[in-house]
Amino acid sequence: MATMVRLGILVLVLALLTACGAGAQPRERAMVRDSAGITIVENSVGLWRKGEAWRLTEAPLVEIGVLDGEPEYQLYQVTGATRLADGRIVVANGGTRELRFYDGDGRFLRSVGRQGAGPGEFRGYMGLHVGGDSLYAFDSDLRRVSVFDQEGRFARSFVLEGPTSGASPFMRGVFSDRSVLVSGSRPFRYGEERGGVARRTVSFWRYGPDGVQLDSIGSFPGSESYVHVTGGSMSVMSLAFGKELHQAIHGMALYIGTTDHYEIGRYAADGTLERLIRRPNAVVAVTPEDIRRYRAELLEAMEMEFRQDFASMMDAMPYPETFPAYQQLATDPAGNLWVEEYRRPGDDQPRWTVFDPSGQMLGTVDMPSGFTSVEIGNDYVLGIWKDEFDVEHVRLYGLTKPRADDLAIR
Repeated sequence: MATMVRLGILVLVLALLTACGAGAQPRERAMVRDSAGITIVENSVGLWRKGEAWRLTEAPLVEIGVLDGEPEYQLYQVTGATRLADGRIVVANGGTRELRFYDGDGRFLRSVGRQGAGPGEFRGYMGLHVGGDSLYAFDSDLRRVSVFDQEGRFARSFVLEGPTSGASPFMRGVFSDRSVLVSGSRPFRYGEERGGVARRTVSFWRYGPDGVQLDSIGSFPGSESYVHVTGGSMSVMSLAFGKELHQAIHGMALYIGTTDHYEIGRYAADGTLERLIRRPNAVVAVTPEDIRRYRAELLEAMEMEFRQDFASMMDAMPYPETFPAYQQLATDPAGNLWVEEYRRPGDDQPRWTVFDPSGQMLGTVDMPSGFTSVEIGNDYVLGIWKDEFDVEHVRLYGLTKPRADDLAIR
């Protein structure tokens, strides 16, 4: 009997080895545990096997933007873009305070909005969000949300009132029930700041589609800033390589991460923490070369009249010893969470790690150099790319997702 048992074990081992040799290697799942009703997902490796990783098309399928040409194709200060269900692309062109509509091939159709404070007009930063079949455009100066239909017709607007004294409300996105995610923090005021590194607390609230506050979601450590106080003036800028607060919405869920560690929380719309998604990441030290490149890139982007002031601030700024854990969050229609890995100065190759709706890590997706993603669809990625002349282009890339059965056929 003992001989037969040993023989059976040997056969089983040989079968497993044969299967692994044929490419059917077992996938390592994340470790999932419960802590006080919160699901914690500890990831180690991704589920994608060789050849299964998602990838973008080598060339964009659609590209909008020119250096010289018709003005409706000249883009400046693009603050957002979205692809509608019928393939049309809407671009928030902040430089002209317009929402521009293009067909699925990138041909200009129409524009709505302009500089001003009247209905459907904009005066400050334009944030573009989609809620159901409507477009929500946020004006940071007026604290006003303007709602348009998908043909660009103005429907209504409402002003966001800060629920906390002194906190200027800022629209961050739209939940599936068309309620609005709003954030706010205490502003910097001259005479109240001592100078140095500061990290404000940021609060999130949920407002109804009429602009009335519904829920207080919670408060979190915000992005680190450097406050420079000299004589009778004060300047504030983002801390180089500082920790940041990022968020992304899917359905009625909100993902929030502070980049202190590789950990992202999934919250219900009422602020209940449902899940923590974690991944081990190597702590990367900031080097003198990183600081040199950071200074050079920032000063090159500055207008000449401001360079001396910013150079003085960067001379006085304390630099962190290590980089943040990551640098951006996004979701796609299927409920996958996308996390952009942190890039040190000089690295213009975006790389995103994808987690499935349960929090299990799938793998990484490389995006084109110099490309900033603004929307991830089921089969496309839409974003902004700048050419060698610093001219902005909106590009749409296809997103290919090989399937296991497709690979088996090959």
